[in-house]
Amino acid sequence: MDEAHLTLEALARLLSGGMTYEELILRVVPHLLERCPVCRETHREILRLQGELKHWNEEIVVTEGLEAPRLWARLSKLSYEAQSEQVEADPAMQTWGLCQLLLKKSLDAGFENPTSAVNFANLAVKISGRLGNVYHPEWVKDLRARALAHLGNARRVLGELRSADDAFGFAETYAREGTGDPRLQAEILDLQGSLRRAQRRFDEALACVNNAFAIYKECEDSHGMGKTTLAKVQVLKESGQLEKAIELLEHNEIDQLLEPRLFAYARYNLLGCLPLAGRFKDAENLLPEVRQLFGAWEQPVNLLRLRWTEANIALGLGRISESEAIFLEVQSSFLERRMAYDAALVSLDLSLVYLREGKISELKQLAGDLVLLFESRDVHREALGALYLFKKACEEERLTEQTVSRLVEMLRRGQPAREA
Repeated sequence: MDEAHLTLEALARLLSGGMTYEELILRVVPHLLERCPVCRETHREILRLQGELKHWNEEIVVTEGLEAPRLWARLSKLSYEAQSEQVEADPAMQTWGLCQLLLKKSLDAGFENPTSAVNFANLAVKISGRLGNVYHPEWVKDLRARALAHLGNARRVLGELRSADDAFGFAETYAREGTGDPRLQAEILDLQGSLRRAQRRFDEALACVNNAFAIYKECEDSHGMGKTTLAKVQVLKESGQLEKAIELLEHNEIDQLLEPRLFAYARYNLLGCLPLAGRFKDAENLLPEVRQLFGAWEQPVNLLRLRWTEANIALGLGRISESEAIFLEVQSSFLERRMAYDAALVSLDLSLVYLREGKISELKQLAGDLVLLFESRDVHREALGALYLFKKACEEERLTEQTVSRLVEMLRRGQPAREA
């Protein structure tokens, strides 16, 4: 556009050094971005890094965003204890960029390795407490609040709900002393909602995600709105409001083009809800779409959970032998990954197959294996007691599907809740 060009006077001010910074940003930079595709692409990359690092200063974002992976490469060769000492003692490690990278790693580790997720978040908290004067103190308070909220979330996934609560309390304190960024408030509320859900405090969980959604909507943050929509689905589902969860998923407003991953998880969550509502044929019809959406990222655990859902659909549609083969396959894969809770829940699904097929000896063996699997783990007493009753019912050949359903619910109450 002709009006995008600089006037004679403006160009003269630029060349002579008399142009103000504000005029440079408002007139020269937009002209560069309008006329040069390379500059436009470079600007997009800066915006992407700003989104990841959550910092306003472009120079810090670019410099530290590029440096953080190199710093982590050095740290990753050390034990966790040595990593802790290094980030506390070495000023080169005390950067905004490395802190944000560790928070991303904590979130990514999540359900794959909860202990690592806690370690990553702990390192981030240590760094956030040692940032120098180069960063604005209120921004540092924001970062410390974010790090503590992610630590609380990681502890929640690990099942340490009381210490998770403590971390969120500290996060809220630092957030109040920070910039007042509404997106930070929404992020903390979203993560806190997951904790309240794990604590079975469903009314509070619903309030958290609803408030987070309202903030994201006001900020026109489509990603945040999509995330909190999925969080609300989990609260509704686990609080027994399955039909409301399905309705929300069937009419969700997540844009597939803008948020392809969130859209995929929304469809996956719908796929998981439909069999619980007895809508097995609808679930089977949806399965190819979800498989195609998830196939784009090739995340093994997601594809494994999808296979698990496929087995439940087959069981619901009366294809017993097909469901048995898939359950055994999925159970073995979870055990190989040392994901004991998931393996146990698959085993309970498999017990329904054996019950319907009259495979009593296989059922007894399965019950014995389940008890052995959990006796060495930190399982709440109610669930462990239910497992013993399950084993006894199998041995006495009086197991019912209602008994299995009750045990599944008890184990899910003892398991950190999952997002997707």
